[in-house]
Formats: sequence, structure tokens, C-alpha cells
Amino acid sequence: MKKIAFALTAVAMIAGCSGAKKASEVTPAYVSTTTYTSLSCSQLNAEAENIRRMIPTLESAVDKHREQQTGVEVVTWVLFWPAAFLLDKGEAQSSQLARAKGELEAVNLAIRQNKC
Repeated sequence: MKKIAFALTAVAMIAGCSGAKKASEVTPAYVSTTTYTSLSCSQLNAEAENIRRMIPTLESAVDKHREQQTGVEVVTWVLFWPAAFLLDKGEAQSSQLARAKGELEAVNLAIRQNKC
């Protein structure tokens, strides 16, 4: 019985150590405002709205990858632990989300600079 409890505890601890990030852990990437400063206020607002609509989809993709990866990591650690270091950390999804967050910050800064 103690072995089962230990195994369950170990699996729970491993599941909490996923290398993939949650969407809330992804920080915005730097994006220069120079792309947006020449746009009009209506164009800037439209651009911000487009990015805002895109971000939840990207966040969902990052969180879904993390969820799937956690299960794979648990199985990998139990069956063949050296392979756990080669697992996909979802960097492609995270970088897309970071870029979108950075673009939204740049657009918002351009909106403030243009006094929209």
C-alpha cells in the first residue's frame, strides 16, 4: 500500500513539473511601435481589436499543448525517463502568443503616443 501511495505522489509531482508554459506565464515579446505610429486612430483601434480577438485562440493553443504534454511527460518519466528531456516544450505556440501580446502592447503605446 505504501508503494502505491509513493507512486501516486511521484506521478503527481512529475505532472506539476511540465516544461511547457501556461498561457498566463508567456510574457510579451518586444515589438517596436514604429510599425504603428504612422497609422490613424481608427486603423490603430482596428489593429488592436484584431490582435485582441486572436489572443484567446493563441492562449488556448498554449494551454492545450501544456495539458497534452503533461500527460506525455508522466508516461515518459515512468517508462523511459531519459526521453523526458527531449519532449516538446511548446515554444512555437508560446512564441506566437508572446509576439501577439507584444504587438498589442506596441499598438496600445502607439494609440497613447498619437493621443487617440
